[in-house]
Amino acid sequence: MSDSPSQRVDLPEDVRDVLTRYVEQINQDWSGDLGGLILFGSAARGDFIMGRSNINLLLIVLNLSVETLQKAGKLHHQWGRHQIIAPLVMTEEELSRSRRFFPLEFLQMTHCHVLLAGHNPLGEEAIDADRLRWQCEQELMTNFLRIRQRFIEGEGRTEAIHALLLLSITAVLPVIRGILYSLNQPSKEKDKEILETLPVTLQFDPTIFLEILSIKRGLSSPGTFEWPKAFERYLHSLELFMKRIQEIRHGGR
Repeated sequence: MSDSPSQRVDLPEDVRDVLTRYVEQINQDWSGDLGGLILFGSAARGDFIMGRSNINLLLIVLNLSVETLQKAGKLHHQWGRHQIIAPLVMTEEELSRSRRFFPLEFLQMTHCHVLLAGHNPLGEEAIDADRLRWQCEQELMTNFLRIRQRFIEGEGRTEAIHALLLLSITAVLPVIRGILYSLNQPSKEKDKEILETLPVTLQFDPTIFLEILSIKRGLSSPGTFEWPKAFERYLHSLELFMKRIQEIRHGGR
């Protein structure tokens, strides 16, 4: 078992062991209907944070039915408590179509993934840069408006600010990767490395983004009275980032 794909993933040992047992069950119970099982996201990229990150899986099946979904539900009931979220269940044909409709999500899977079982249906076809950039801008604006709304819902409390900043940076990081990809810039590094390239790749100061990422990783934390200031700086930086992307789109690099 030590030579299995799941054992070679850069994860804490106990998480790797859970993933190995999950793959064993998939191979045993789904062998007749399994197209492929693919690990993607932070666990595949080497950015997994124990107690904070989830294990994201793409389950490709040969036939998709309600019975298949019920079977996947039972699987999730058994393994969901181990940070393995409900798998994204698709047929190979659906996966192929998703490249056009969800270029950002497809980029996240194709750019960094690990084949755990079956065959790999993620081809090397290029992703439409214009569609990708449009989705990235849409996601940024949605994120920007949502965290303002959630700040109001949380009445500006420290615990609410903490939660929404971590949720926001988690959603913004894939968007940054997508924007870099659409501009033919490197986008396969770890989260911290990606942010550190922004002064050169996009001429943008990522300081507050790096600070929030450090908080997410449990490496630092502002004092209780500093959270509102961190939120204000983050919101301002996110707005500047959106404007910077618009400048680039209009040829202002």
